[in-house]
Amino acid sequence: MMRALTRTAMVAGLGVALALPGTGAARATNHGEHWTATWTAAPTAANSSGLSHTGLTDQTIRNVVYTSIGGSTVRVRLTNRYGTRPVTFDAATVGLADGPAAGDVTPLTFGGATSVTVPAGEDVASDPAPLKVGTGQALAVSLFSATATGPATYHNAAHTTSYLAAGDHTADGDGTAFTGTTSSWFFVDGLDVPAPPHVGTIVALGDSITDGTGTADNSNTRWTDDLFARIAASPPGHLEAVADAGIGGNEVTLDRQPPLYGVSAQHRLDADVLDQPGVSLVLVFEGVNDLTASKVPADQVIGGLAAIAARIHDAGLKAVGFTVTPCGGYASCGADALAQRALVNDWIRTSGAFDAVVDFDAAVRDPSNPDHLLPAYDSGDHLHPDAAAYRKMAGTVDLTALGELATRHPR
Repeated sequence: MMRALTRTAMVAGLGVALALPGTGAARATNHGEHWTATWTAAPTAANSSGLSHTGLTDQTIRNVVYTSIGGSTVRVRLTNRYGTRPVTFDAATVGLADGPAAGDVTPLTFGGATSVTVPAGEDVASDPAPLKVGTGQALAVSLFSATATGPATYHNAAHTTSYLAAGDHTADGDGTAFTGTTSSWFFVDGLDVPAPPHVGTIVALGDSITDGTGTADNSNTRWTDDLFARIAASPPGHLEAVADAGIGGNEVTLDRQPPLYGVSAQHRLDADVLDQPGVSLVLVFEGVNDLTASKVPADQVIGGLAAIAARIHDAGLKAVGFTVTPCGGYASCGADALAQRALVNDWIRTSGAFDAVVDFDAAVRDPSNPDHLLPAYDSGDHLHPDAAAYRKMAGTVDLTALGELATRHPR
């Protein structure tokens, strides 16, 4: 029987550790530890213009990312999944970020080599790097490419400032050479740390509302950030990493254009979610773009969500469904879209396709006008909640239930 995650919980299954090219064994260390994703950014193909389209030539990109859980060692995952040619990273480092500065940087190696060429369509992980990182730690992942990368695999809406420098400045601890900035992440899509068997990664599959639209850059106030903050503050023994696999504009059913919206949630489920090292639970919060931007009927959205839930279960994991939040007043959210949203939400709440349900719709809607966000929670466009709403949304999740749903051993 399906239950509301805000009330009760169900039992757990098994967990996973993923070995990628250049990583060696899946186990992180002895003593039963396994690689666990502490951060991820779901990648997309380059846009039709801008830096992602032109790519990098004789430049260093210093990507600033934030861990959820910490660890004594890190592993960085690089991606050329949507590239059109092989990309060579001539040097790569990781360090503790402070704006564009990276402190005492640690070189990254790949099968023992300081450079790596990633073929088009593929991903690679670094060798383990000895760097102690804390909970919510800002890290600088610096990548240098001497030759033209071509169109870059990237994550458009990072809501975080990263930095660019001409030439190879991967080894620079200070940030003086990094005179350019970007609000996107380039070529990096994951960071892993070793974790004990009882700790895994909760992965949130979503669209712009999961990606953080409506929050201030560098504030780390996505609802997934707030959820992890609650988990980290909970009693010992309940820790889980939280990885945000949201992409702005993403849909359940369609591969949207422009490419920065990503392939559909169904088409990216394996690469962005199920293949995450240490994945222990999947949160599914998508559908509003199907209903508004593409006018996909409710039955097709429901079919896509049902297929996603089934595939998560086939992978030996639990799936939590989230109701679609209000969009009344948004330009493409008319009466038909609102009627279709009601049908999708009724199915999410009652179908039993998910192991538990979180009612984000109820958390942020205006009681006097339930197809609309509560005005105090509206970022201004009537679709995206604001930071206060994201805190409310994260606060509706029952952490005890969440922990019982999550797996407890590497799959």
